[in-house]
Amino acid sequence: MNEKVLFVDDDENLLASVHRNFKKRYDLDIAAGGPQALRAMEEHGPYAVVVADMAMPGMNGIEFLKKAQVLAPDTIRIMFTGHPGPVTLLEAINSGQVFRFIPKPCDLEEIGRAVDAGIRQHHLIAGERDLLEATLTRGIEAMIGILEVLDPVVYLSAQTLAHRSAQVARALGAADDWSITLAALYSPLWQLSLTPQERLAWASGTRDPGPGPDPLGSAIARAANLLQPIPRLEGVAQIVRYQGKNLDGTGFPGDPVRGEAIPLGARILRALQDFNAIEQKVKSRPVAWEELRMQRGRYDPVVLAALGEAMESF
Repeated sequence: MNEKVLFVDDDENLLASVHRNFKKRYDLDIAAGGPQALRAMEEHGPYAVVVADMAMPGMNGIEFLKKAQVLAPDTIRIMFTGHPGPVTLLEAINSGQVFRFIPKPCDLEEIGRAVDAGIRQHHLIAGERDLLEATLTRGIEAMIGILEVLDPVVYLSAQTLAHRSAQVARALGAADDWSITLAALYSPLWQLSLTPQERLAWASGTRDPGPGPDPLGSAIARAANLLQPIPRLEGVAQIVRYQGKNLDGTGFPGDPVRGEAIPLGARILRALQDFNAIEQKVKSRPVAWEELRMQRGRYDPVVLAALGEAMESF
């Protein structure tokens, strides 16, 4: 379990004392101010607990903890403080989501108790998240089981897509590869609502939507709408919703969203679905990748670069 702790204070004497007394008790880092601490979180995190002083020059404790919350939402935030007023306390709680306050001056035993409580809270949150993610994953896999019965070929392609999506996401350093993998598993289910003629036209690339709503776009929207109300799956639903959207904004849904506003997972699925189809046709991964690269505006070049890096391990 993660027991990394980061202490942040502009008082070098306090940091030295904390490091001397707690370096064997925790996996401990120290930082002399907010900017240095943010760099530590980016380069050495994630941390289970971050303890920050309120009164620091340049970037005070509340400003730092607000940025820390965005950077690492699961990290427990604790604040050193002297005699804060009620407005400061409310801002720290509401903006920085502070778990506990340690009054100054304080003894080392009190610091240790607060950090131990923070680590326990972090383990609790991480455990609940892992349990929820496992439950949701099993639920999606149960739905995918329907696809295995109805169309084994599409089912196997979904498994391949999920595996490759995870590898591309890791090559990109994506923070939420769980959502991307889950969306890849779920993404083909929209095909079940198409007629046999529509599925054949889609698979052969000969579909002509004509006037009125595109059945393909409508089917994908219905699949995304099934996920949208489920807690923790809102991001998965958005990836599924935008899997048919090109980087230049063409495709579906027909809204103004384009470029990096399209969810990263959807940009990965958009490239990989076409890559897998072309690979199956030409029997060559390098040729399939080059064909994607030639179609400017359709795929994210950053995603294509990661795909080129990851495809050797497919």
